[in-house]
Order: sequence, then structure tokens, then C-alpha cells
Amino acid sequence: MKISIIVPVYNVEKYINRCFDSIINQTYKNIECIVVDDASPDNCHEIINQRIAEYSGEIDFRIIQHRHNKGLSGARNTGTIAAKGDYIYYLDSDDEIMVDCIQHLVDLAKKYICVEIVQGNTKTLPEPKSDWRDIRLKNYPEYADDPIWIKKHCFSKPRIPVNAWNKLIKKIFLIDNNLFFREGIIHEDEHWMFFVAKKLKSIAFTEQYCYIHYVVPESIMQSGNNYKSLQSCLCISKELSSNVDTNLPILQRKYIYNFISYNMLRINPKSNEEKLIRLYRAVIKTNITDAIKHFRIIEFMALAIFFLPHWIFSSFVGRKAFRLLNKLI
Repeated sequence: MKISIIVPVYNVEKYINRCFDSIINQTYKNIECIVVDDASPDNCHEIINQRIAEYSGEIDFRIIQHRHNKGLSGARNTGTIAAKGDYIYYLDSDDEIMVDCIQHLVDLAKKYICVEIVQGNTKTLPEPKSDWRDIRLKNYPEYADDPIWIKKHCFSKPRIPVNAWNKLIKKIFLIDNNLFFREGIIHEDEHWMFFVAKKLKSIAFTEQYCYIHYVVPESIMQSGNNYKSLQSCLCISKELSSNVDTNLPILQRKYIYNFISYNMLRINPKSNEEKLIRLYRAVIKTNITDAIKHFRIIEFMALAIFFLPHWIFSSFVGRKAFRLLNKLI
């Protein structure tokens, strides 16, 4: 069973050696590692080239270099298209994997031969008080092949981790279902996992730690660019709202409404983010129209809260009212 590890690289020269070491130290050896240099402005390309030149093991390394920066989504898509493995494993270049990560996940894939995704467990550093990615806290079975159960746990708690990394994914599942990443946005994993959930029929879980995720202050997700983040979430909200299907539609809509609510509360109307309120309300209006058309009155009431002045719906009472109505949907 050949595994393709895909490592997008951009501005991570401080961490790339740590990531590279974790790959070459894998106990499983039938691996190709596709490093996608996403036009990184630092010395990553030189560091990787030197490390590969010095390496004499069994893992097959390839470097694909983008002429222009395409973002994390674009780099993952490039790697996915180029991959020759039976399964794909996404690894962020500022993180690392345990030495037996791939071996352990492959063993589960062999045990459940039809499995489409094997979800590894994640250790986050610095360690949070409660880690929503920790499989040990979720009481999942080792294997599930009920699409309804899977979809339910993609959209409601205890939720399957949304991140694309630390999943061993059957390549044919990605290609046949056109499950590429939406380019030009951040929070791409939220968008990607929504569409994965619509197609996924089998998944396996392990409580064994396979992946170490480092919360890096200067990373894209930690950089504090609130406006760019909210713009991406707006794009995601639009696409998710127009792709609700007939399988657990209420759960999908509740998930979307919670996603919109969370981002509406992040908007600061005193800054240049005020226009985002109008744009988000346009998405909410579409959802309200659909709710009225199908006589979903409680959904209408929950969404209508966001047409109140920002200080009202962001108050304790406003948030409480939305949560209460959302529970009643």
C-alpha cells in the first residue's frame, strides 16, 4: 500500500527540518513525499533540497515548485493531482508526525479494507485545557460505515475533527468525488469537510497519537487578520447555504447558522468591518427566504435576530436567544 504524504511549504524555514525529520523517521517505508513549495519567500527551498540530497533512505521525495503563491488549498491540490499513492496524507510543514504514524494508520486501513478515511489522533502543543481534536474524548467506535452516523458527527458534537491533516484518505475517494480544496480562502478545511461529509461512507478512528500540531503564533490561522478571515467565512457561508442536501438537512442548516453566528459575533462594527455585516445579512436573507418558503418559522426567528443592531444580537440576551431558538429547530 503506497502512501503519498503531501507537505505544502510556505515561510516555515524555522520548522521545516522538524517536519522533514518526522517523515524520514517513519517506520513505514512505502511512502512518496510530495513537497509543494508554494513560492515561499524564505530559504525553505534550499533547506529541503539539501535535506533530500543528504537522504539515502527508501522514501521517494519529490519537490513541486509553484511560480506564484497559490495558498494552502492550491498547494494541497497540486500535491493531490501529482500523488501516485493509494492513500493521501496531508501534513502541514510547521507540524510533525509520530514515528509510527503512517504504519499505524495503514494497519487500520488494512483491517477495514473498504475504509475511505482513517482519522488519526492529534496532540496539540502548547497543550490546551480541552482539545476538541482529541479522539479519546469522543467515545467513537474504531470503525463506522453508517453514512448517517458519519454525517451526524461531521455536523454536531462530538464532532469529527475538521482538519484535513492527520487523515489517511483513499485517493480514489477524493478524485471520484472531486473533493479538492477551495482556493483563494482561509478556513479551507471547514469548506472541504462539509463536502467530504456529504460523500463519506466509511471512517476508522484511533486514539493513538499520530500527529503533533503546534500552535504557531505567526501562522495564517494565528496572525489576527480578522477581515480576511471574515471574508473567507462569508464565502464559505454562501457556498454551504446553497449546498444543503436532503440527507439530515436540519443538521446541516443548524451547522451553517452556528457558523454564521460565530462569525457575525466576531465583526467589529467600529472598524472597517462594518460593511461585512451587510454582506453577511445578504446571506442570512437568502436563508430566511428559504425558511419562510418552507414554513420553518423557528429558523426564521433565529436568523432574524441578526437583523437587529449589532450591539443587541451580540449581547448576552441576543446570543442566548439565538442558541435557544437554534436548539428548537
